[in-house]
Amino acid sequence: MSTTQFAMVEELAFLVKDNLPSKHLVLSMEEALVNFLQDDNSADGVLELEPMDSYNRLLLHRLADIFGFAHESVGEGVDRHLILERCSETSMYANTDESLN
Repeated sequence: MSTTQFAMVEELAFLVKDNLPSKHLVLSMEEALVNFLQDDNSADGVLELEPMDSYNRLLLHRLADIFGFAHESVGEGVDRHLILERCSETSMYANTDESLN
């Protein structure tokens, strides 16, 4: 893991440190991303997430950066959600479990 990647994991760990629901979201999403990368059969490599509040989107933007996904928020209001797309930088090297505990 590069210094930049480590810094991103540290930042995410700091953001969820004392927030159990956010920590759970990040850890469960990390597992979902690993499964997506291992099992995805779609040709486009796109994962569209459920709508969520702005703070949770921020956390998942950070997680998408760690995994190297291209990502953007789309939609308006309560329908705003993230779309993640696999790209050449996407990998499963991320292991935030150790940092978030």
